[in-house]
Amino acid sequence: MQMKLGKLLAETKTGEKRQIEPEKDGRGQKYEFELAGYHFFVRDMVKKTEESDEENQEYFIARRIVGKRKEASGKKEGIALSMYLEFGEETDIFRVGIPSAVYGAYVSREESTYHSFMEDRLTGVMLLLFDEDHKKSTVVQKMNPAKYIEKEERKRGEGRYLHKTETTSIGYGFGEAAYVKLCWPYEEREKSVALDSMETPAQAFYPLEEEQIELVLEYRVAHKECKTFTDGLYQEYQELSRRLVKRGEKTVRLPFSREEGIQLRRKCVGRTYREFGPDGAGFFFDFDPEYGYESEPSGFGTSFHTIPHKTYTHILEYGFTGRQLNIALDLAMHSEDYFRKAERVIDFFVNYCITENGWVYSLYDTEKGAPFASFGDASAPRLHYMYYEKCKGNYLRTMTEPMLDLLEAYLWYRKKGVKKEKWLESVIRFANFLLEKQNADGSWCRAYSMTGEPVYMNDREDYTTEENDRGRKASTIIPVMFLCALANCLGEEKYLQSAKKAGNYALEHEVRWELYQGGTMDNPNVVDKEASQYMMAGLYHLYQMTKSPEYLEGALCAAKQFVTWNYIWNAPMRKGNILFSRGFCTKGMGAINSIWCGGVVDIYSLFHIRELYLLGKEAEESFLIEMAEDISIATQQILSWSGDTMGFCDSGMQPEGFGICPQGMDEGMIEKGDIWGTLGWIYSAGISGMERYLKVIT
Repeated sequence: MQMKLGKLLAETKTGEKRQIEPEKDGRGQKYEFELAGYHFFVRDMVKKTEESDEENQEYFIARRIVGKRKEASGKKEGIALSMYLEFGEETDIFRVGIPSAVYGAYVSREESTYHSFMEDRLTGVMLLLFDEDHKKSTVVQKMNPAKYIEKEERKRGEGRYLHKTETTSIGYGFGEAAYVKLCWPYEEREKSVALDSMETPAQAFYPLEEEQIELVLEYRVAHKECKTFTDGLYQEYQELSRRLVKRGEKTVRLPFSREEGIQLRRKCVGRTYREFGPDGAGFFFDFDPEYGYESEPSGFGTSFHTIPHKTYTHILEYGFTGRQLNIALDLAMHSEDYFRKAERVIDFFVNYCITENGWVYSLYDTEKGAPFASFGDASAPRLHYMYYEKCKGNYLRTMTEPMLDLLEAYLWYRKKGVKKEKWLESVIRFANFLLEKQNADGSWCRAYSMTGEPVYMNDREDYTTEENDRGRKASTIIPVMFLCALANCLGEEKYLQSAKKAGNYALEHEVRWELYQGGTMDNPNVVDKEASQYMMAGLYHLYQMTKSPEYLEGALCAAKQFVTWNYIWNAPMRKGNILFSRGFCTKGMGAINSIWCGGVVDIYSLFHIRELYLLGKEAEESFLIEMAEDISIATQQILSWSGDTMGFCDSGMQPEGFGICPQGMDEGMIEKGDIWGTLGWIYSAGISGMERYLKVIT
């Protein structure tokens, strides 16, 4: 594929635009112009590597920007410069891959919209164009990520503003040929979540206030043959990671061991245990770490409502963002003091949250003294984004997670000589519910009413029938680990057969298309980290049970996308917040979904880095092993300990989320550097998820 450097576009905040024709100089091209009282000299040095041949090509591009003040303009002004890379015309359509942002989108000659992303929103600053017809990929990567950033100079509502920063953006579109647009400073022109929920575009301009501005931007462009979209994305992500390591990108150095971090969390969550009524018990672990265990949880405003809601203080949650049974079992396993307390927590769930038909409540309101449906109950707290008013129901995921925890608790207590047959009966009742509701194609629906009817809450008129069907069944892989564990426990083939049917559906409808979405309850049809992570883990467990190579291959395909959701560089922090003051490093932290991208990170990747590590060993993919280790280290940051309480009320407290980029800043959502929490799932991730990993590496 031929690469062509396009014209330089220079633009000021006040609206003056210049397209500058290049002057060739043998090793690249240069531009010289005057704008807004400055004389600018820009030079693009292009070097083709010696390893390049006709099929596989590699270029390095260094853009040096120098701006010298000629005269004072008398007004505050800023500048933005753009570079276009155009690629040859072998095909009319490409599949686009941008880590943590774009996995399933296509750009074509017939229908092209420009999309761009600020670099600190991306877990790796790169863009892949995959030609499915010719099995070739073209990648553009930034080799010297931004290190410096200040606060935006803007008024609320402004979409064009001054911002002193090294942060760039990378975007794509299709004109006469496919192009990649590289901008300094950044722009998110087609739409952006940075400013508001209306996705108003954002464009930054570097302030023209210095006598001289000087900046170097370095890029790598490669054109290679590759078998699949995922292989191309994974191989280039790995390549970028290793080049960045050589340039000094490292994970954080922790002041305590990972084992000590587990102990800190364990002591902290134990303090949230409370008993109520004649037989009630649970962990009230949703609070603001700055104000203590009895406080309302901190959160952020959304266009729907505040997440998390103040009612979390009297809600017990057994799946998704609260894993009551997981915490109960862990504490029982490590302290005799919690042996009976945990039993009481689990008994309470079994007695009040499991219905006769096997359908499961995963929420209990201690003030009302009753469980409630996850959606459809107008009088109940609304805990997540999604809602549905036509009937009461629960999600497949929030039923499955506590039942897997219940099965594990049953097996452990049985080993200790305590037979809790009602626990096992409840597990089997739910498993039979799954078998009864499994569709002929092996899938399950994302949600079910209390009577067991499928709920199609995310159908959209602008979706095709196939897209709506995919959204309805996007959680199919989630019960697979549960069914594998139950088949292993009971030795009953029907549960393994059900798991295999679900795994086969996932292979055909998700792995085959290399698209993983709908992992969370919040945004049911969005590509997200949890979808690829659950796919990896579910198929790996099926492989362990069956040794069928197709499950190993499917798990590996999902894992190759899952790792791209985790940072391989350290995005710049801005002064004035806890992340900057504590030297927070993004390398190893996990992005959330393709809306926020890496603009928000959390520690959820911990849940299945055991499977990531074991899969790396099995498939001899060392990068998966390296990423598991980076994740295990990075996710211990901003955890309060004796040497630094982080401003929190106790050791072992940690935020739920970390803002790397602004998300809806004009609506009071998330600013760069914000933290919020805490919700109970971070204890499960940081204790159970971490410990499962440490056990297999030692």
